[in-house]
Amino acid sequence: MNDPNLFTWLILYACAALIGITKAGFGGGTGLLITPLLAMMSQNVKTEALGLMLPLLFATDVFSMFYYWRKWDTKNVIRLVPGALVGILIGSFILQNLETLYLKKLIGIIALGFAILQITRDYILKNESAYRPTWWHGLGAGAGIGLTSTLAHIGGPITMMFLLPQKLPNRTFVGTTTALFFCVNLAKFPPYLLQGMFTSTNVTQALMLLPMILIGVLIGILLNRRVSGKWFTRIILALVFITGIRLLLL
Repeated sequence: MNDPNLFTWLILYACAALIGITKAGFGGGTGLLITPLLAMMSQNVKTEALGLMLPLLFATDVFSMFYYWRKWDTKNVIRLVPGALVGILIGSFILQNLETLYLKKLIGIIALGFAILQITRDYILKNESAYRPTWWHGLGAGAGIGLTSTLAHIGGPITMMFLLPQKLPNRTFVGTTTALFFCVNLAKFPPYLLQGMFTSTNVTQALMLLPMILIGVLIGILLNRRVSGKWFTRIILALVFITGIRLLLL
């Protein structure tokens, strides 16, 4: 965002903190709010929201990879990454041919859809037996992850819908999502770069926001110990609905 005022900086720092809180595992659905909120405030969504967020997200992926190194389920990563690359190509083509106004509306639709998915997830995933995905399930889920991640940095809900029914150990689950999004976010850099989505302004802003991600992680750890995530999640999802509807009404 060019020459942001104090209020805009507060929103940017809040979004960076939310990235950290999400990485700390507090408040399901927290990540759904960040891109729609930035998109609502942006004149150029590609550079001021998507291009700004990607370095921040990838930085957290790099840090997380050190902690979860080789803790992932290799079969799931191999199942999902090829489809994700296809989804990234499709999403990049859509980005290239979509005007800012319609991109904002599309982000609003994705946010609202995944907010509903987040709310109904526990009912959808009620299954006592562990889910055993096939290769084409992974290809389809991966394509959806790559597409929504490219357009809105919102690939988490599909990932959870694919991995949670498999009843993986918690550390393996987190390690698998970390490895997957490390690959997905890394693969998004070339198309974003080709479309001019990185500028000196948003790169500088991303560097200034990096420390806030660490603070967000610490806040998330503290909240995990002292606060129920249920009400926090409800508040976040309510904000997602408001922001998503606001984007649709632009």
